[in-house]
Amino acid sequence: MTTYQLQPVTSIKFLSKKMHWITAIITTLILLSAIGMDVHAHTPHDPVFGLGISPNFANDKTLFVATDGELTDWSYPDIMRSTNGGLTWNKLPNGMDNRGKFSSIRVSPNFSSDNTVFVTTFGIGPGVYKSTDRGNSWQPFNIGLLNRHVTELKIARSGASDYVLFLAPGGGELYRSSSTQADWTIVLEPSSSMVSVIAVSPDFTQDNTVIVAKSTGNLLISTDEGNNWSDIGNPVGTKIHGIAIAPGGAKEIFLATSNGIFYSDDWSKTYTFKSSNLPIGIINNIAVSPNYLFDKTVFCTTATKAVYKSTDRGSSWVLHKSGAVITGQAQTKLAEFSELQISNTFSTDGAVFLSAYDGLFISTDGGIIWTQKQTRQNLVTGLAFSPNFKDDRRILATTYFGGGYYTSENSGTTWTRGSPIGWEGVANNGQLSSFNVDFVQNHTSTPLAVAAAHHSKLGFSNDYGKSWNILSIPQFPDIAVGNVFVNVFALSPNFDIDQEIYIGSNTQGVIQTTDGGISWRATGEVTANNSISTIAVSPNYARDKTAFTANISGEVWRTQNGGDNWSRIGSDSIITPATLRPYMWIAISPQFATDRLVLVGTNNGVFRSTNGGDKWEPITNPRIGPSTVIQQIEFSPNFGNDNTVFINVRGKGLYRLNMSNLGWVKSTSNVGLSLLNKNIQFTEFRISPNFAQDATLIGASRTNVYISTNGGLTWKETGHPQ
Repeated sequence: MTTYQLQPVTSIKFLSKKMHWITAIITTLILLSAIGMDVHAHTPHDPVFGLGISPNFANDKTLFVATDGELTDWSYPDIMRSTNGGLTWNKLPNGMDNRGKFSSIRVSPNFSSDNTVFVTTFGIGPGVYKSTDRGNSWQPFNIGLLNRHVTELKIARSGASDYVLFLAPGGGELYRSSSTQADWTIVLEPSSSMVSVIAVSPDFTQDNTVIVAKSTGNLLISTDEGNNWSDIGNPVGTKIHGIAIAPGGAKEIFLATSNGIFYSDDWSKTYTFKSSNLPIGIINNIAVSPNYLFDKTVFCTTATKAVYKSTDRGSSWVLHKSGAVITGQAQTKLAEFSELQISNTFSTDGAVFLSAYDGLFISTDGGIIWTQKQTRQNLVTGLAFSPNFKDDRRILATTYFGGGYYTSENSGTTWTRGSPIGWEGVANNGQLSSFNVDFVQNHTSTPLAVAAAHHSKLGFSNDYGKSWNILSIPQFPDIAVGNVFVNVFALSPNFDIDQEIYIGSNTQGVIQTTDGGISWRATGEVTANNSISTIAVSPNYARDKTAFTANISGEVWRTQNGGDNWSRIGSDSIITPATLRPYMWIAISPQFATDRLVLVGTNNGVFRSTNGGDKWEPITNPRIGPSTVIQQIEFSPNFGNDNTVFINVRGKGLYRLNMSNLGWVKSTSNVGLSLLNKNIQFTEFRISPNFAQDATLIGASRTNVYISTNGGLTWKETGHPQ
């Protein structure tokens, strides 16, 4: 093991349960300088990977976005809706049990009357979700789809009240459905080259035209709703990243390619180069004004700059800076700017939309001036009961890109912001992001709290967040370059005596201190560069020296000698889909010394061990079994007597289980269903340390906190830590 030592810090003793913080954000200044982009991005970044615009945006101001849940909501991506043009957002989790990322959001042309929205996903899962109530609930829409790894979906109006959908699942095939169908029909057979782009004519009702680009650059055109196709080859000799068909019978077509923009005014028979004033290179998005026949307006983005505008059919272009920058953290260069869309009511509202890894940017003056719409500010990321909650009624909360730390002295009814003293060096633009908080459960004096923030920092407070002592964590350059970003941490139940802390990091694996933070060591067995998602320490740690950890590749590891050595366990029985990141959660029974019960939550249900992790088996109960996505598991502190376990299941609700000490499920009750029906699912929940007496739970969903005082049977909204 590698050991690094810090100068002594103020002695602080504390206990923390599992906590989550997901991928930290760093702006890559060298890259930004090299490509000449403005360095004034929203920090932390605000990734948007899918964008849906109401066709009546001028009046209803409705938007849908897909965001990366790694920063805000445990770990999985989310769909959110705004009904005021992006000023505020509501999460839409009801029925969303996807394990992979979203690939697109499309809104029905008749949204004002049919309230219909479609969302597509990558990887294992439904492939397509459909909502007929504006996103308030979702159901799979995939009958007939043999391949559900969906990369693209487009909708074309067909007649006064109908529409046609075209879907590409990534295997070269193309599917079609409609507003009157409950299934999908294949219209292009699978091939070795995938369909990478779909474009439908804005005049589809009259011309029935749809164009697709293959990964080879070949264009295929249909003028009869996809029944028959003409393959015209690759007319521009390069890869095509976007297609825009102008109004006017599909005569004018724009191609965004790896070598600039190409334009046809003869139904794709010939193409000319149209990149005057544009940088030479990749054009990754292109969009045509719905009023094009009058305003001749086209918008595009390059791989490094956004947004360019042309008012002369693409003959010349002017850059209007959106404020979105290249972060260097998107999965691919093209994913930095993911979608460029124009409001259907552009002639009225002048609205243009850009989704990017750096956030959502909107212009309402025809693309000249842009503003960013925050989707993550002041999100509640963590909650913790005071160990003396029975008497002091105190709760602490943490927030993301907001005020940092808050305390309530009345069970969450009102909140007071804690002092930022000590955290100044980790605040961004005056905003402090923190990712969880907990209290020492067995501390011998005044309750102590611990929390984490950016840049290798842990903070400790003995006055409920009014002031903090900050502990810096050293770098481990021989394992991974850069700071140790804390994903999770857990402490020995006997920390007052043994001073042991485990930290699960983003790239350095598990690191540990045995002297209260003066020196740290890295454990070599647990794979570095494989982000740790959970750590749990045995409640009998003083005797058994046992701790568990898991990473986002679905591996579970155990130490039985206090972190000196780790071994992987359960590799032959804990099954998670290999193509999707299973953000694991580990929970250990409070009676572990006698029942040896451990539960692991995965993206494929809950697995149990009744011998301390030597052998595992899946729990087959349909509420928490295979194909369910588990976000959090917590044992009741009184588990030996009440046999109660709470499990948060993505898209389904919060379940209260009666479970034997052998891990058998006797009964389940969805105590979160009433909340889920209001599109409330907890990003984090906690159980009162006095649960046997007060039956109290708290949960956080975005900016709101909820409390139950009857074991989850009923809930009420309490205050807002903002």
